[in-house]
Amino acid sequence: MIRSLRAQLALWHGGLLAVMLILLASLIYIALRQVLSSLADAALQDYADTTARNIAAAIYQAETLAPQRKQSPKERNIVDKGVVTDYWKTATSWGRFVQVDDPLGFPVALSDTLKTDHFRDQPELRNRILSHQERVTFETLTGKDSVPYPMRVVTVPVELGARIPFLVRVGAPVEGVEEAIARVQTLLLVLTPSIFVIALAGGWILVGRSLKPVDEMTRAALSIESRRLDVRLVPPRTDDEIGRLASALNEMIARLDRSFRQTERFTADASHELKTPLTTIRGEAEVALMGDLAPEKVRATLHSIVEETERLSEIVNNLLLLSRADADQIRLKHEPVALDQIAMQAFEPMERLAHRKTITLDIAAMEEITVSGDGLWLHQLITNLIHNAINYTPEGGEVTLSLVRDAELAVLKVWDTGPGIPPEHLPYIFDRFYRVDSGRSRDQGGSGLGLNIARWVVESHRGTLTAESTPGEGATFTVRIPAIHDK
Repeated sequence: MIRSLRAQLALWHGGLLAVMLILLASLIYIALRQVLSSLADAALQDYADTTARNIAAAIYQAETLAPQRKQSPKERNIVDKGVVTDYWKTATSWGRFVQVDDPLGFPVALSDTLKTDHFRDQPELRNRILSHQERVTFETLTGKDSVPYPMRVVTVPVELGARIPFLVRVGAPVEGVEEAIARVQTLLLVLTPSIFVIALAGGWILVGRSLKPVDEMTRAALSIESRRLDVRLVPPRTDDEIGRLASALNEMIARLDRSFRQTERFTADASHELKTPLTTIRGEAEVALMGDLAPEKVRATLHSIVEETERLSEIVNNLLLLSRADADQIRLKHEPVALDQIAMQAFEPMERLAHRKTITLDIAAMEEITVSGDGLWLHQLITNLIHNAINYTPEGGEVTLSLVRDAELAVLKVWDTGPGIPPEHLPYIFDRFYRVDSGRSRDQGGSGLGLNIARWVVESHRGTLTAESTPGEGATFTVRIPAIHDK
């Protein structure tokens, strides 16, 4: 089995070309044979018609000048033969194969070329003309038909009104036509394979040149590894199929590069996030084991271990959740839910958390809006956004929630009066474990996965989640989800 694409394309090209050349040569041969035969038959018929008209004119003239008495058929036949003989003597320039037969098929006059051999009578053709079934007949005679070599013969009647006294038969050797056709056939037999070989060689070269960039891109692609995803393929041109293929491959490599970098960063961040509480738990446990501690210190140590364990459990749960989301293993419900009620359910427990941190949690607007989605995950979304705002708002600050309808969308906003987010960090705040250095450190709580989960929930509801911020003036998170018209 041929595995080379170049060889396969060349063979397909050669096979199609061979079929087309054979069909073209066959059509040329058939058409040429028909044209030459038609031209030869037309020339023969024209010459035979001219001879028949001349004989008919001579007979008519002789009958007109003859005495006005009624002649018997025998006498008239004798006179007609004499007229034909006299006419024949004057037609000494005839160099063709011409023969005049009477209605019984006997030759009356022969050209010099038929003195030794004449055309054999064909009763069937002669009777069709005499009975007016046909006016002109063509036949091909061979050497067995009283002629020296194959010949094309046309037979036409000498017409005097309804009477046919004679038949004119004119022949021409078919050697000229056959010789011309044979030459064309030889030429086609030589040119067809030659053109095929030349075209096949040219196709092989052209296919090789066309696939050369593919070979170069293949070698470049083989050199790309997970540590060298910054390498890109360089196409020879950008406006053809190979150029578009190279662009698509470069885009794929870029996506893989981002994915690998994100995976590496995620792995490093996850390891660090898991390492911190584990180190804390181990340290607290070692301190408790070093000696006798007062009951109060033991309780404080155990309380610290419990907090770190809860934080570690939260990180693990969020990682499992995101892993299932990436694997498309979470199926969200899509049913009508009152988003305003879900927002209020998430608002109430967060209000108590904000009160403990002496932060004001308020509602700016709360319209009744119905959306199609999963109530549990929408509750988680709003909880994450409010909890994130409370975590990064200093004491005495404010966090505000609003829900309004904007045309076909339900718009939910959460904004705070915290330190804000620098512009260079805004494009990355929804990445996993991403933290802003200024004002948003790990000490303020959280695992760095809440906003990433929030974005996944919004996108799963065919919505968008955006963030806007001015350093020193707080941050605003906006959720836009398609709303359902209330009936």
